[in-house]
Formats: sequence, C-alpha cells, structure tokens
Amino acid sequence: MEESPGTVGDIVAAFRAHGGGPRPWLTLPGWMLTPGALAGDMAAWLGWKPPIRSTAIREMRRGVAGNPQAWMKDTGIGPLSAQGAIAATPATVQETWFARLYLLKALAFFTLVIFWCASGAIALTVAFAAARQILLDHRLSFGVAHIATITSSMLDISVGLLIAFRRTSRIGLFAGILISLGYMFGSAVLMPDLWIEPLGALVKTGPAIVLMLFCLAILDDR
Repeated sequence: MEESPGTVGDIVAAFRAHGGGPRPWLTLPGWMLTPGALAGDMAAWLGWKPPIRSTAIREMRRGVAGNPQAWMKDTGIGPLSAQGAIAATPATVQETWFARLYLLKALAFFTLVIFWCASGAIALTVAFAAARQILLDHRLSFGVAHIATITSSMLDISVGLLIAFRRTSRIGLFAGILISLGYMFGSAVLMPDLWIEPLGALVKTGPAIVLMLFCLAILDDR
C-alpha cells in the first residue's frame, strides 16, 4: 500500500542494497520456481516452514494491490515506500548473519540427513561384510560383530530420519552428537588403530559434531 506499487523483486533488491550485499550475477529462469515450490512443499510436509511453497508462488503471481489515496486524504499521511521502510530499518550484524545463514541452514540440515542415512544404508547393504570384518579383525565374535554392524547402521539411519523431521530434529541432533562421541571413544578403547586409518574416517567425525552443534544453534526460527 504505497503511492507507486512495486514488485517482490523490488523488495528483494531493496533488502540486498540495504544489507550491502553484492549485485546478483545470475537470474534464474521463472520455470525453476515450480520445482523450488515443490521442494518447499516437501519440506513443509516434514514440519519445516520454508518461505517458498506452492501457495506462496500462486499468491505472488496473483499479486496484491490497493489504492491508498482515500486513506492518505483522510489522514494527511503519505505512506513510506517499501524501499524507504527498509532503509529506515537498522542493518546490524544480526541482519547480515541471518541473511548469509538463511540458505546455508537448509543446506546444513539436508547434508546431515543425507550423511547419516547414507552412512547407515551403505554399511547395512553393499558394505555390510566389510564393516563386519573390521570388527572381526579386532577379535569380536561373529555374532557380536554381526549384531553390532546392524545396530550401528540402524542407529545412523534413525538419526538421519529424526533430523529430517522438524518436530524431532533437536532430538536427532543431540542423538547424533552422542553417537558420534560414542564411536570416537569406543574406537579409542577397542580399535585405536582406526584413528590412523588412511582415509581418516574417525577424524572426520569431529567436524560432523561441530556441524550438528551449529545446526542446534540455528534450529529455532524465532
């Protein structure tokens, strides 16, 4: 409701300029809104609140317009333009961090879901014999090694699924941290040689824990 109607693109450009962001160097084609909205719908089904969903796209395409002239005449007040309202809002480091982290948040959670689910699924299927053999090589009995491999794989998949759903995401992140610490300390006691394994599988567990702590810190929307 301003004297000169604008578009969503104008609002985005005003926020970008106000936050000191770089000029956009790539404009995506309009047809990509459809798969993007479908991805948003899927995230909403999992309990998340993405801003771009099918309903939001339909409403933006329909447009919202109004005539403030009667209100201006009765009150004698001229409404700020969208750009003016944005410019009047303080651009602090909090806004800068929020803008930079907004899309990275989705990427971080998606990465953790894939990481945990894929790791468990691989160990439970194509790499099951190899994973079990590692335990057998460290003098565990066949039965114990077999059950431990299945259990750890199912735990990994469960953590990934818990993180995927918004309602259980916090539980999944805490569980992932505890399980990762358990893997690290358990290996240090039972299989210390895995710490110097060439591919550094256990060493990489540390950064995964840091990423889960990061996701816990930015989990809440408000």
